[in-house]
Parts: sequence; C-alpha cells; structure tokens
Amino acid sequence: MSDDRIIDFNDLKNKVKDSDVDKFEQYIYNLYFSVMDGSLTMAEFSRKIFDYMQENKISQEKFMNIQKKFMERYGMDSEEVERQLKNFGIDSSSAGFGNIDINNMTNEKIESIKNSAGFYEKYGHKIQPKSCITTFVKNDINDIEIVIDQEKVMLYSNKKISLMDAELNEFLLGYKNMFNKKIRVVLCENYSEYDY
Repeated sequence: MSDDRIIDFNDLKNKVKDSDVDKFEQYIYNLYFSVMDGSLTMAEFSRKIFDYMQENKISQEKFMNIQKKFMERYGMDSEEVERQLKNFGIDSSSAGFGNIDINNMTNEKIESIKNSAGFYEKYGHKIQPKSCITTFVKNDINDIEIVIDQEKVMLYSNKKISLMDAELNEFLLGYKNMFNKKIRVVLCENYSEYDY
C-alpha cells in the first residue's frame, strides 16, 4: 500500500483558494476605508481581524497562508518581508498572530487580547508609532544608551553623562554631519527605573 493514498486533513484544511483571498481582500479594504474615514480605530481594526478569523473558522496557519497569497497578488515577496522584519528584531513566528491558534484560545487569552485592544482604543489617539535607532557608548567615561529619532538624539544613563567623552562626541558629530544641520541632543542622566 502506498503512502500517497493517505490524506492529510490538516493540509486540506489550511489550503488557500483564490476565493479565500478574494474574500479577505474585500474585508481588508472595507476595514481600511473605515480607518481612513475615521469611523474605525486601529484597535478596532485589529479586533475585526480576530473576529474574521473566528467567524470564518480560519486556523492560524491558513490565515498566514491567506496573507501570503494576498501579498503575492500585489507583487510583495513574503519571504523578503519576513527577512526585513527579522532585521528589525521582529520574528513573525513568535510575535503578534504568529503564536495564536484562534480555534484553541481560552477565554483568558481572548480577554487578554481584548484588554490590549481596549488600551489602544482608549489611548490610541495619543500614541504615535516611531521608528528609532538605538546604540550604546560604553567606555571608561560613560555608559550611555543612545536613542536616535531623526534629528533628535536622546542620551540615557543612570549616571552623570560626561560630554567630554571623545567617543560620544565623534558619534554625535558623525550623525550631525549626515543632516548637514543642527541636531537636538537630549540628556537623560541619573535616571531611576523600576518594575511596575
């Protein structure tokens, strides 16, 4: 007896048809336009995606496959997107949707997701996503975390920051020369931190 006669129902269940992608595409566009006209927040957008998965009984694996097919329609290489996310330190297999099986979620997990969405619904209008660069200067003079947000450079240290540090000055001058104009340097020294 041959193994090719064995049917893997998981493969069948997670197989994506063009009609699945069409339906998802229409749903996403409707949500997108609702966000654009202000009738839907980003938190509600995320919640609607979970609702879509639950209502259509879509497994996590199938949802990921639908997303990949959707991206391919518009000429995006899903593997390249994953590589770029990993370069930013984001592993799609362990972040966000990657580790959620919507069909086997406990009420506790669903409540946790709703709480997260509730936070963004309440404070989302005050929050602005930013892409920052982080580096460090650690030597005999300073132990500094440097956070760069375009023309603003923030220096964080739990000690007094010495601006006489040649390594720090070389870094700041090099960054300033990229813009060919002034940059704003913010000192956050002698800070305290605690777990809440």
